[in-house]
Amino acid sequence: MLKKLLTLTLIASALSACGNEKPQPENKLLCNSPAVVQNVRINVQEIIKQEAQNFANSDTRQFVDADKIIAAATQLSISLENPVQETNDGTPICKADLNIKIPDNIYDTAQTNSPLLYGERSIEKLVQSRISGTPLSYDKGTFSRPLRYTPSAAEGQTAVNYEDNALTATAQTIATALLPYGIKSLLMINGQAVSLEDALKPNQPTPEPPPIDPLDILENNAASEAVESSLPESPAPEVLTPETRPGDISFSANELEQARSNNQASNNEINRIWNTIDKSVQKELLEDQREWIQNKNLNCRRAAAQAETTLQAEYLQLQCDTRMTRERSQYLQGYSIN
Repeated sequence: MLKKLLTLTLIASALSACGNEKPQPENKLLCNSPAVVQNVRINVQEIIKQEAQNFANSDTRQFVDADKIIAAATQLSISLENPVQETNDGTPICKADLNIKIPDNIYDTAQTNSPLLYGERSIEKLVQSRISGTPLSYDKGTFSRPLRYTPSAAEGQTAVNYEDNALTATAQTIATALLPYGIKSLLMINGQAVSLEDALKPNQPTPEPPPIDPLDILENNAASEAVESSLPESPAPEVLTPETRPGDISFSANELEQARSNNQASNNEINRIWNTIDKSVQKELLEDQREWIQNKNLNCRRAAAQAETTLQAEYLQLQCDTRMTRERSQYLQGYSIN
């Protein structure tokens, strides 16, 4: 009996000791460390830099100066508010409200320039379409979202591991809003140097094209060359294509790029055919070719004049130019010696 009581006493003492044990403190993370904000800033700037350079390198019109966007990224106001430590599946992690604001002057410039890149879609609409269904919110140049991260210090340095790709997606969306800010002050449009201010003005008056030297066609093998110009102030009705109301003109970025590709292909084809024509026949065709070029210029400027934006004008001009060039190629094919 004594042995049994002793055993029970020992068990009770053990349980009492367990009950008096204090819980081990969990690892305290430096969620509000200034080094975390600096790490966020470096990452955001690097991602925007990559996005700007990628766009500038792939933009066939060469409208955007990547360095301007990279410089704008250094002016962003970045903050982490209400940092707290949480537990995720037993692992401590930090959570904070990330806020990134584009300075007003940069944001206003981007809004002003945006029609040259995005047509009728405003930055507001473009960003809202990208962030739909995500935790990222946007309001007049300010991006906000929760950010989860784990900072760790070693040898006086603070490293930050992010739980997901939230920061990358946010920076890429900011880059979309900043791209129009990077538009150059001098643009090449239809072979002409145009100031940014003039490019933003709708339906600019255009002087008549200068006469073309017929010998240039032969010497430069430029069967499809035209004197490029922008839109006439008072558009005349389209002669060779059905009239399209500006409100009905709609196309995607892919369709615009395809139109550019088709136009380049049609120009390459007509030049190839022209080079297969006997030199003596080329001389006989010079005057006719000159008249065709001037007629193509006139008709395609009229087609582009229906547009409400620069991108619409480019799209309509490309469609007209491609169609007329293909028709001319079929005609010249009859004179080819191959």
